Amino acid sequence: MAARPTRATLWPEPHYADSSGNTSYTKDAVENKLKKAVCDGAVSLADARNAIITNCTTAVCSLGLS
Repeated sequence: MAARPTRATLWPEPHYADSSGNTSYTKDAVENKLKKAVCDGAVSLADARNAIITNCTTAVCSLGLS
């Protein structure tokens, strides 16, 4: 959801679980839900960006999406 991908915003994400049990697939699912919500007009791009920057594990819930 970056405006324009750059070296600073792109990096390889490991598929193994971190200490919270999240993987890159977890973040991918959140990003896809947010992208769909923005495209459907359910949420603004600014709100989606802010939610994922604040905490990608709670971004969907914080915007009232499921």
